[in-house]
Amino acid sequence: MKCIILNSGMGTRLEELTENNPKSLVKLHNNETILSRAISIISNFEIDEFIITTGYLDDVLRNYIDVNFPDFNFTYVHNPFYNKTNYIKSIDLIPDMDDDIILLHGDLVFNQKTAEKVINSNKSCVVIDSTINIPKDDFKAKIEDDTVKYIGVDYFENDAVACQPFYKLKNNDWKTWKNKIRDFCENGKTNVYAENALNELTNDINIYALDLEGLLCMEVDNKNDLKKVKEILK
Repeated sequence: MKCIILNSGMGTRLEELTENNPKSLVKLHNNETILSRAISIISNFEIDEFIITTGYLDDVLRNYIDVNFPDFNFTYVHNPFYNKTNYIKSIDLIPDMDDDIILLHGDLVFNQKTAEKVINSNKSCVVIDSTINIPKDDFKAKIEDDTVKYIGVDYFENDAVACQPFYKLKNNDWKTWKNKIRDFCENGKTNVYAENALNELTNDINIYALDLEGLLCMEVDNKNDLKKVKEILK
């Protein structure tokens, strides 16, 4: 199994905290960063390779990983168009693979129990949380019969539920999604979410809605998010 962590973005909403660091290297407490926490947790499972997409401050990110995780197997996929495209392009640049995939955003903070539920799932899944209010600016999902029918920031219907970009994907489902991502990028649709491509496949693949029911899993998009997650971790 391989783990893809998306780290190409600039993280401008964190202001001066990302002037000299990629977003995922923002510190949580002591010397722990968002990325080091994610890698440390996920490395407890049977992951044979971490695939890291890079863009903004590529050299800083690579050096940090090389210094702090010298014994793990990392592959870097650089998106030279990081400041002009969304992460759909970063995914498009990842080589094809014949493995099950763990896919997450590099600004995601979670705990061991969250990772266990996702990684140990026996089917393709994405994280939702039915216990929290739906966020204004983050992903929401439409669920039917425990499977995802739509993911987007623009879904505000009565059946909307909070969703986070933490996936386990069986290889066939991953390949189907990635092929659709390739179609989007070849047609110039590089400023949309990768989930826009996924939403066209909900009749072709089944992604189970994995309800965390309050377990920690949140993105750090701005300073308020960072403050909140630091308080949770305390």
